[in-house]
Amino acid sequence: MLRKFVRQLRPTQEKYVAPVLKIQSLFTEVVAKLPQEKQIDVDSLVQAEKSTVATQLYEAAGVIVGMKGLKLTSTNLTNVMGHKQFSPIAKTWIEDFFKAHSNKESLDAFLNWVVLIGGAVADVHSGVFKDFIHKDVDKEYKGKAPTSYEISTAEKPNTADVVFITNGTWQVLLNTFHQIAKLPDKQQASRVKTTKEGLVTLLDEKGKEIVSYYQISLKKAFEKARIGRATTFINKNYAGGVSLGSPTQAATAAQDLQDDTVTEGFFRDVFSKFKDIVSGGFKNFVGWVKKKYTKIAQVIAGVVVKLSNQMIKSNRGIKSISNVMNMTQLNESSLNSFLGEKKSQDIKVTKTLVKEFKTIENEFIKKDIVNKIHNQNVALLEKLNSSYAVPGRKVPPILMLPNNGAGIVDMTTIGNEISKVIKSKEGDIITKSDIYVALKIGMNFSANVAILAILKSIEKNISQYENLSQALFAFSAEVESEVKFGNTSLPLVIVYGGSDKKAIVLGTRSDYKKDKTDELSQTGRGYDDFPVAIISVRKATAGKTQQLYNVIHFKIVSDFKEVDGKPEPIYLMFELIADQSRSFTLKIEGNKYQDKIKAMT
Repeated sequence: MLRKFVRQLRPTQEKYVAPVLKIQSLFTEVVAKLPQEKQIDVDSLVQAEKSTVATQLYEAAGVIVGMKGLKLTSTNLTNVMGHKQFSPIAKTWIEDFFKAHSNKESLDAFLNWVVLIGGAVADVHSGVFKDFIHKDVDKEYKGKAPTSYEISTAEKPNTADVVFITNGTWQVLLNTFHQIAKLPDKQQASRVKTTKEGLVTLLDEKGKEIVSYYQISLKKAFEKARIGRATTFINKNYAGGVSLGSPTQAATAAQDLQDDTVTEGFFRDVFSKFKDIVSGGFKNFVGWVKKKYTKIAQVIAGVVVKLSNQMIKSNRGIKSISNVMNMTQLNESSLNSFLGEKKSQDIKVTKTLVKEFKTIENEFIKKDIVNKIHNQNVALLEKLNSSYAVPGRKVPPILMLPNNGAGIVDMTTIGNEISKVIKSKEGDIITKSDIYVALKIGMNFSANVAILAILKSIEKNISQYENLSQALFAFSAEVESEVKFGNTSLPLVIVYGGSDKKAIVLGTRSDYKKDKTDELSQTGRGYDDFPVAIISVRKATAGKTQQLYNVIHFKIVSDFKEVDGKPEPIYLMFELIADQSRSFTLKIEGNKYQDKIKAMT
């Protein structure tokens, strides 16, 4: 069964053609450059579009196959496009395409592309579907779902892209869904049944079927699929009841993380005292803990609540960094744009700017806080490996690459850069490059706090598992279930297009998480030549120049593939980087899979 499963999920290399043509509002210019007797490269045309448009086209391909099967014609294509739930964005694009490419070869090229991208939808159900919801899937289906069909801990929306109906109509489904949403939770639960194949059936008050359907998540290709953002989920459930991503809130967490004492009644007192300050986010967390939704929740509740209290405190250095961003109107998008430029936008030095940089110098340079947190991470990592790993394991379960000292930053050189601004006189002109290093050191600080909080939560949770590897597998399954399912407790089927197309029934989120933990633990039990979690720390580069700050990735085993008769790990990589906003926040996003070789280099 293992070999069969890993063969099903084994990613293969897929050849993509570079987007050599960019679509304009009219296609006539493109047509003039392409010989009409040659086949149009539809995939290049789609890839050249904005991501929002391309996504609608990829999903529309799945819709077309789902409704008409694999043997497509111009007639049934037109029929599907005329449906009220067909994406208007995709419809406009396709109509414009055929205005510019009206020959049979272009029709064949487009239909072949549809089958390539959406072909695996045909494997979800025996035969074509009777109806679908795509245009209104976000607003009317996911946005108005019954509360008991959702996940109380989820932060990401339901990841279903299309709802395919096997019995009934899209109008009946939405009407029934909205009616059930008005009922108490207990009655809602009795109005739905599901199967292991992912089929969802809504029932009337007597238990009779009203409508049946599948929730489908569509991805262009297994290898190319982005996993999704888990920032809020990790921040809330593993690093505190409020956003660890905010450096201001994260600032003092590391100072108190070593103290794990949670006094009796602390939970009640903290909630009462700080409920107005942390508002809805903390209330949701309280509800989650009260429901004891998962075993993990029960174990880490104490440390997470304590962190929530600690994160409310402020740090002067981080406040100054945020103030600098605001006064210089500097956001992450502008940081990215000026890195490769020879000249940067000029900034006039003010007394306030110098004052903020003095605070940054005092808090970060003189206190050496980034390196102190990094050393705490290393100490905790070594403690976990030495105390909880399976004895004799060849490779430690948690590995920092390229070595345990990789996260050390050169505070002397950074201090010299910051000192340039401090020594400036009022009215002097400096560039964005002169303040850039201070902002990035702030992000390194927050990223290290995030790693420390995750490691601390895993340490708290480890008593529930046989060893450190199993605890890490549980963490992986918990986070991956968030990014794969989002806010739905109903079964989900994920469909991958491309040459490696496949349809995989994920089941319900709770079952997926449990099965995933068991599967990873069992598969990895007899093998110890790989780390389960990797903290990758690299010096940032701009062109050929090595920068003073670090780029930090957190990678964890999320699957296995079969190589030479044995399981080889596949890692889910999370980026810990700055978000593109003036709020200067940390973004934690799982955006790619890596094999063992790639993950460790």
